[in-house]
Amino acid sequence: MSAESDAAAAEPAAAMPDEPNAAAAAKAAGPDEPNAAALAKAAGTAAFQSGKFEEAVLQFSAAIAADPTNHVLFSNRSAAYAKQALYTQALLDANKCIDLAPTWAKGHSRRGAAYVGLRNWRQTIVAYEDGLKLEPENAVMKEALASIQLKLSGGGPSAVGGRGPPPGMPVVPGAGGTAALALLFLAASVFYFLPLLAVGTRALIYQIAMGSALAAYATSLWRTWPKTMSTIRDARFLQSREVQSIPLMFALLLSPPMPMALVSFGVYALHRAIRLLADTAVPRLPGFLRERAVWLLTEEGTHTALAFAAISDLMLALTAPLTLLTHGLRAGLLCMMCIQDVFKSYHTSWYAIYYYYPLASWPSHDIDMPNSVCCIAYTREVGRGVVYCPIIKQ
Repeated sequence: MSAESDAAAAEPAAAMPDEPNAAAAAKAAGPDEPNAAALAKAAGTAAFQSGKFEEAVLQFSAAIAADPTNHVLFSNRSAAYAKQALYTQALLDANKCIDLAPTWAKGHSRRGAAYVGLRNWRQTIVAYEDGLKLEPENAVMKEALASIQLKLSGGGPSAVGGRGPPPGMPVVPGAGGTAALALLFLAASVFYFLPLLAVGTRALIYQIAMGSALAAYATSLWRTWPKTMSTIRDARFLQSREVQSIPLMFALLLSPPMPMALVSFGVYALHRAIRLLADTAVPRLPGFLRERAVWLLTEEGTHTALAFAAISDLMLALTAPLTLLTHGLRAGLLCMMCIQDVFKSYHTSWYAIYYYYPLASWPSHDIDMPNSVCCIAYTREVGRGVVYCPIIKQ
């Protein structure tokens, strides 16, 4: 789906300009609004309704020049910009509208629609939530917010909160695998990082680890999904983390070892092993380790594990080009697939959206990502950005 169609789907009613006819514009003009602004606004509204969005922008701009303190004019021009897929300009006008009338809910709705076009889902939710605080019964914003939440949850039954991860216990990739495969992966990973082993032996152990991870994901798919032809056409099946990761695992098996690949798969394997052995082996662990294992199975611990794995996947993609330089073209496919995996995750995982967002799109206006490892924050003036790397909050 294109960004423009996303915007239309997210806020169908908000695309119409405010005060949509000349009579209403004249009535709203009042004694303090210049007549030129009222006439230009009426002309802009007529052009908008006729589908002449460029003309609408020109007329609303003329109205703004005559009356630069009228927040409705900026709202209308924002809608006209959005209709042309000029979402950065639409966002700046929505921001100006909010500056002039911070308690007017429609301005926040315009900002949300612009963020949809810019594919900044997190700020979209924030904008719609701010608007609903001012107008809780606004059906358009409620529907748009629900649509974005469903999109971020991968189309599943759970929804994503505006400033936090999906509520409830998240599903860890490979959850349907066996404890034996999880333990085999963890043991192979530990041995791989031992500095005393020969290079050839470490390469073999790496392949054993990746093979066990591949087997765990295949087992999870076999146990979780119906064994019918309709399953392979199910969008949820195709967007599952297991399906997206299996091609990458094959590439990792056939390419030079990439130690960073063991980290994210190791997080999933550790969580799966602890969950499956919670009633047998975990109670026998020493006190501190037992407490940490029990915490990892909690909702907070699971969210933390998934966030750490998402960061590890990003680091894998960033280090893949180094493998290409050191091992030549035979690592080129792996490099491409690692980067592709990051962008696939960006469209299906809340954690990937939260941590990868700056790499996928650079919209403007005060990007609030307090838990990011490293992101690009743009100010309201487009193109004036700063890079910052705050510490991850617990």
